[in-house]
Amino acid sequence: MSRQLNLRVSDQFAERLDRVARRLGKPMASVLEAIGTPALESAEEDVIFESEALEAWEEYQLTGIHLEAPAVEEMFAGALKRARSVIE
Repeated sequence: MSRQLNLRVSDQFAERLDRVARRLGKPMASVLEAIGTPALESAEEDVIFESEALEAWEEYQLTGIHLEAPAVEEMFAGALKRARSVIE
């Protein structure tokens, strides 16, 4: 199912999008969705990571309980894996 959105963008952005869409022979909506989906997924992953980091910091401040280096490395490895999956 699709939904129509009305977006206000700069003239320069609209012209660039139109130019790329014409070169690809695709509608502007398809081009925008193709380039926007990975960016949206990346932004969502950033929000999740920041939320988890803030939650961990607040828990540390309240309890004084902290993670050892291997647990932190595992957490960052997971975040890196999620980030790489967005790129692919």
